This record gives sequence, C-alpha cells and structure tokens, in this order.
Amino acid sequence: MALIGSALFAVAAALSQTVMTSSAPPLGLADQLGPATWAMQIPAGWLAGPAPPLRPGDVIDVLALRAGDKPYAVPIAYGLTVLGSNERGVLLQVDEVDSSALASARSGGLLLLALLRSTR
Repeated sequence: MALIGSALFAVAAALSQTVMTSSAPPLGLADQLGPATWAMQIPAGWLAGPAPPLRPGDVIDVLALRAGDKPYAVPIAYGLTVLGSNERGVLLQVDEVDSSALASARSGGLLLLALLRSTR
C-alpha cells in the first residue's frame, strides 16, 4: 500500500509541476528588453534596400544614406540587437541615443541601411 501511495504522490507532484509551469504566461516583449532600452520598429520603407536575413539575437549597425547630387553615408547606430524581422521591417532593441539618432536621420529625409555584424 505504501508503494501505491508513493507512486500516486510522485504522479501528483509531476502533474502539479506541469500545471504550474504551463500556466505561467509567456514573456512579453517588454520582459525581453535590457535595462534602459526600448523596442523600436524600423519600417521597411525607411530602409535603402532589403535588410539582410536577420534572426532574433543578431546584432546590426545602421548607416544613414542620402542620395542625389551630394550623396553621403554616415554611421548612426552601433550594436543594435534584433528582436524580430519580417517583410514589414525590423524590430530592434535601442537605447535613448540610438532611438534619437534613427528617428532624426529619418526625419531628415535619410534612408537607413542595416549592416549585419559577423559573429566571429
């Protein structure tokens, strides 16, 4: 009888652990961000060309580009972590300096170019 009671206790403990872990809500986007950072969506229309194939966790640098009679390119953000990417754009983790630089470049009519960093 003690063996059956012990087995039932083990099954009940395993089931309660499963229920406790499966009922926990998944982490939201805000929970995935580092301290003093924000999630910023860069729409595909802001990009000078398609972004390279990106995965969450990739790190990119961003150049701002101006075309025309006096074209130029200037780096504006470094070491941005990719949170997601699809045909609509790129979701990045940014700090206040990077978010301001990206928004200012775009409001000045510049296009953005995402450069994927090497993992080596």
